[in-house]
Amino acid sequence: MKLFTNVSLPTSSAAFKRVNVLFNETIIKISSDEIQSDELTEIIDLKGKILLPGAVDAHSHIITEKDAEKNLAHITKSALLGGWTTFAELSYFNPKPIFHLEDIKYWQELIEKNSFLDMALWGNVNIASYPYHAEAAQELWSQGIVGFALLHPSPNKHIPTISLPEIMDLFLDIYESDTLFAFQGYDFEDDQEFSFQSQDNAIKKLLRRIQENPIHLPYISYYPTLEFLNSIYKRTDISYALNIADLMKFFSGIDLGQEIELDDPEHQLFELLRTNKIYMLSNNVEASSVPENVSLAFRGTTEKLLPYSYLWTLSELWKKRKVPLATVIKMTSENSAKRLGLYPTKGCIAAGSDADFVIYNPEKETLFKAPDGSINKLEGSIEEVYLRGNRVVQKGKAATASGSFLFRKNSPKRRYNTTSWI
Repeated sequence: MKLFTNVSLPTSSAAFKRVNVLFNETIIKISSDEIQSDELTEIIDLKGKILLPGAVDAHSHIITEKDAEKNLAHITKSALLGGWTTFAELSYFNPKPIFHLEDIKYWQELIEKNSFLDMALWGNVNIASYPYHAEAAQELWSQGIVGFALLHPSPNKHIPTISLPEIMDLFLDIYESDTLFAFQGYDFEDDQEFSFQSQDNAIKKLLRRIQENPIHLPYISYYPTLEFLNSIYKRTDISYALNIADLMKFFSGIDLGQEIELDDPEHQLFELLRTNKIYMLSNNVEASSVPENVSLAFRGTTEKLLPYSYLWTLSELWKKRKVPLATVIKMTSENSAKRLGLYPTKGCIAAGSDADFVIYNPEKETLFKAPDGSINKLEGSIEEVYLRGNRVVQKGKAATASGSFLFRKNSPKRRYNTTSWI
C-alpha cells in the first residue's frame, strides 16, 4: 500500500481539505487524521500539492482502417501525459464495428496490449440485420459496453446508415432499459452537406422521437443549439460535450482552423461554464489516418493537444476566469464517468474508487506550443499521474503501456443527477 500525506483535496467551495490518502489499486481511506498501516510500502509527501482525479473523456475517435495498434499506443500515451486516464472509444471508422460479443473480445485484446490508459467501448447497431439488431444491441449492453453510436449518415462503409424512423423504432424496442445512445450527424435528407444548422435540425427531429433513453451528443459548437439543449434538459435526458479545442479558440485564440459559432449575447457561454450548465468537455480526438473527404460532422481534433488540454482547462477556466475548480473537475472527469456508467470507479476520489490521480502544482507555470505555432503560458503544472495506484507519468515521461479494458459498472447517471464526491 502507498500513502499520500499533506494532500490538498478540492471541495465544493473555494477551500481545500488537507488530508492523507491510503491506496493500492483502489483508494482505501481518506482522512484528515494520521493514517497508519502495517502494509505500507511507500509514503509520499505531496507538500500541499493538489490531488485531482484522472480526467475522463466520454468519446475518443482513434480506431480507423489503418494502424489501429499504432494509433492506440501513440494517442493514449499523449493523453496520459496530460492527465487523461480513461477514454471511451467511439470510432466513426472502425473496420470491425462492434455488433456482437466477439467484436468486444477482439478490441479488448487490442486495448489491453497497446493502450496507456483505461478504455471502454461504444457499440454499433447493424440495422441491416433487422429485425435482430435490437436483440444484438441489448446483448452487448448486458455485457458492459457504455452505449451505442448512432451515425446519421454513416461515414463508415462497414456500418449501415440508420434513419431517424429506424432510430425511433430502436428506442421503442428497448424502451425499458437505461441504454445510452450517442447521436452524431446531420439532417442529410434535407441538406446535402453538414452545417451547424443541419446538425441542429437533426437533433430536433431526433428529440421528437426519443422515449426515456439517455442521449448524448458528442460534439456541439453552435451556440443556438447549446441554448436550445439547456432549455429542455430537465424534460429529457440529453447531454452534450463541448470540444476543448473550440474553447481554446474562443477564449485563448488558439486556432486549429476549425469552424465554431459560439459567439453569444451577453457572454452567456461563460455563464453556462461557470454555473455547471455545460455537462462535459471532450478532446474529440481523432487519428491522423482519417479517410479523405469525410464530412465535417465526423472530424475530430489532433492528438497534439492532449498533453495540455486538461491543464488548459485548469489554467484558463479555474485560475484565470475563476470558474469553480469543482465545476471544472465535473466537466473534465466526474460527469463523463457518470454518463458512461463508470462512476464512482472512475471520475472520483473516494474510498473504493480506482486510484487514478493527477498531482497538480498550482505554483508552477507550463509553456505550451500549440499546433498553430502560438506559445501559451499555462498556470500550474501536472507533475505526476497515477493509474490504478501505479505512477505512470513522472517528470514528463510515461511508463510502459498498462491500460485496461473497462466494462460499464452501472446504468448511466441522469444528467440532472447532483450527487458528487466533491
